[in-house]
Amino acid sequence: MREIAEFADLVRRAREAGQPGDGFGQWCEAAGRARDDGRREAAALVTKLREAPQRALLISVSMLHGAHADVIHRATEYLLSALGPASEGDSPLRQRDLAERLIEISATTAPNGQVRFQRLDFDSAVRTHFWDHMPDLRPHLGAWAASVVELNDPHVVTVVRDGLVERVAGEYLRTGRADGLGTLIEGWSTGTTSRPLLEAAVHALTRGLADPVHARDFREQIYQWCANRSLKGELAQVLVRVCADVLATSHPDQALVRLYHLARRERGTTRARQALCDLVARSRRLHRMLLDRLARSDLSPAHLGIFLQASDPELLTFRRGTSHALIDEQSAQRSLTICWQAALTGLPPRQWQAEARRWFHWASAGTGSHGGLLLDLIVSAAQQCAEKRGEVFALMYACARDAERTGPGGAARAAETTGLLLHKISAAQGIAPATRPETSPRGTRP
Repeated sequence: MREIAEFADLVRRAREAGQPGDGFGQWCEAAGRARDDGRREAAALVTKLREAPQRALLISVSMLHGAHADVIHRATEYLLSALGPASEGDSPLRQRDLAERLIEISATTAPNGQVRFQRLDFDSAVRTHFWDHMPDLRPHLGAWAASVVELNDPHVVTVVRDGLVERVAGEYLRTGRADGLGTLIEGWSTGTTSRPLLEAAVHALTRGLADPVHARDFREQIYQWCANRSLKGELAQVLVRVCADVLATSHPDQALVRLYHLARRERGTTRARQALCDLVARSRRLHRMLLDRLARSDLSPAHLGIFLQASDPELLTFRRGTSHALIDEQSAQRSLTICWQAALTGLPPRQWQAEARRWFHWASAGTGSHGGLLLDLIVSAAQQCAEKRGEVFALMYACARDAERTGPGGAARAAETTGLLLHKISAAQGIAPATRPETSPRGTRP
């Protein structure tokens, strides 16, 4: 199927490059010639062109096929500089001009400045020849591609950068070197990097995930990076983007796991945590999975930070076209109670009070029975705080009183919620009946 798709693409390109009177037969014939004869012709041309500048130009055109002549020229100079002498002479006036050199490699410049080979798909044949028969060039081409991506030139537009990255990645994948592409992506994302280079890393990793043969290898590589590797530079940023924008579409469960590991390990930023919470906000199933994973973790401060952001009461009480909300499920209630208990005892009050305040606000916003359930869960968690129980209850009540000032349903409704919370706290301590009387005083500090 892959060969059929590739041949169909060749036919399409033959139609675009053909003469006005050509038909389907001519397009197929041209596509067949390109497929069958291209590599042999590329090998013959490379054998004929012995000078480094000639071959550097040939490589540049094949990797940047369709780019502007200015880009081709500078890319060729970069490649020569990386491999040895930068030019044929000391003075530009002693060099042959680009048009003459392009004729030697069977390429032409269009009126708009774009450089292309004259033969269909010859760029692919040239890339294949150099990649297969000059393996020592491969590491140099990766570094060269990075320098071209970062070129400050008005003609180095997104389509040119993406095309170059696509072709470099394609050669790694075609030859079964997924590990080599992974190393290249890591190199582009660490050290002194730039926005274009990070975009290139994202594009290359996306290309790997889309490859039918090596996609599994890249998903595993991403997992190892996220869960076990010490990430340098901006690699974590690249991984967050790819997991959130690419992997989440095809493998949402795997995206959740990888973002979870990134979120628990990140320092000085919350990009991964935000991406993780955005992901679970779109799926009750994923939200349930995350809460369960957090409840089974060691509940470190990093895990609790994820929990506090992921326990948005609006999402927990939202009915996604079903008869119940996530908070109605016993498994979710158990996870929420476990995590809240750890947060109440393991974090400074100012950290958990912000989320508790959000729960109190939502409980007073007219959520029906869910308002009382939110209070039940947080009080149940506080009740399990052993010797800290009294202190936690007092801090929780003070937080609710403070939340009255900004309650979305008005001061009266917020005060009623605080009164209900006080009753539940008193019942948990055994100093009030479990069922609240019809007229219950707001009471005082427990």
